[in-house]
Amino acid sequence: MVEENVKSTTPAMRSVDPVEQFFDSLLPGVFRPVNIGSQGAVGRGSIAHIDVLDRDNEIVIRAEVPGMDKDKLDVQVHGNQVYISGSKEENKTEEEGKYIYRERRYGEFSRTVQLPVEVDASQSKASYKEGVLELVLPKAESAKRRKISVE
Repeated sequence: MVEENVKSTTPAMRSVDPVEQFFDSLLPGVFRPVNIGSQGAVGRGSIAHIDVLDRDNEIVIRAEVPGMDKDKLDVQVHGNQVYISGSKEENKTEEEGKYIYRERRYGEFSRTVQLPVEVDASQSKASYKEGVLELVLPKAESAKRRKISVE
């Protein structure tokens, strides 16, 4: 189970894809994901897309969080849940012109991932490289697979 919370400060923009525009004109919002940001803006997509890998002795989570400062990331583990949150500030420069299309995300986000087993938070490790946060979460002793010999 994965829960996502995105508080975007990026203004909403319509897609320039003609097929998406056609379907959106028929049934607005039905054919694309919609997130409602903290200012009521409707945005597309999300931040922190994740992969979860179950290995024999550990769970590995990789989360895409491009452009994040690693000091603005918060990772917490409790039992079999992992909570990832952070914030990305928009570079506020005055630009001339009007945006035609705007997808980049700014603001706060959070993800809660329900793991299939309990993990040992004290032995967990996190690294951040090239926009990907990687968590290596060793399984709790009681959750590790064990081979039982048949006599």
